[in-house]
Amino acid sequence: MCLDIAVCDDNEAELAKITEQIHMACSKMNIAAQIRSFRSGEELLASDAVRECGIIFMDIYLGSINGIDAVRSIAPDISQNVVFITVSTDHAIEAFNLNAAHYLVKPTSVESVSEAIRRCIPKASDKNGPVLEIKTGKVTVPIPIKTILYIEVIDKYCVIHTDKNTFETRSSLALLYKQLDERFFMRPQQSYVVNMAAIEKFNFDRILLRGGKDIPLSRKNRAKLQKQYQSFLFRSARGEGIC
Repeated sequence: MCLDIAVCDDNEAELAKITEQIHMACSKMNIAAQIRSFRSGEELLASDAVRECGIIFMDIYLGSINGIDAVRSIAPDISQNVVFITVSTDHAIEAFNLNAAHYLVKPTSVESVSEAIRRCIPKASDKNGPVLEIKTGKVTVPIPIKTILYIEVIDKYCVIHTDKNTFETRSSLALLYKQLDERFFMRPQQSYVVNMAAIEKFNFDRILLRGGKDIPLSRKNRAKLQKQYQSFLFRSARGEGIC
């Protein structure tokens, strides 16, 4: 499992501290993390991190734009993975009105940061729809099925790619595929499972996915795969999709 995490705090010492705590928390949970640091709300909002990072740790008392106002300018679905960090509980109601994932009062600890990260890991809910539950490291992670782009086998692991993150599990590809709906997922070859909604081009011998991933089609099963994809397109035209 790999998470993209952004940390925004205008105090250099606090920025370094929370970043280190995130590293330690992720290490304890066997989660790989790519952490990006920002020293103002403007710097964060001007970057791609707002859209790309799965979790944002946001200080409230910043400079000309505070953390609350910065998050108000972010799409609501992204704000669900924002963790506010501040020196008091004064803004807790505002934060949770923005659907924030968590609210930490300084001084933070590795334990409190760990809890915040757990709250940001996708949860099984009606809003997220059906989930694929996997064991990654010491953590059981429910991944909303509609967010899965493709799954590939790398060495002894299956790597699940979503729009924002990747997750590693020792579960077999065959076992994962059994948990998915063949109306919406196909197995173009032995080492891959693909969400057909992520296919941009279906060629004679290969498919191209959103984001540029190119996957060869099984030579033996090309006709069957093409028929499976055509059936998916008909369902999509009728408005059917992963619930």
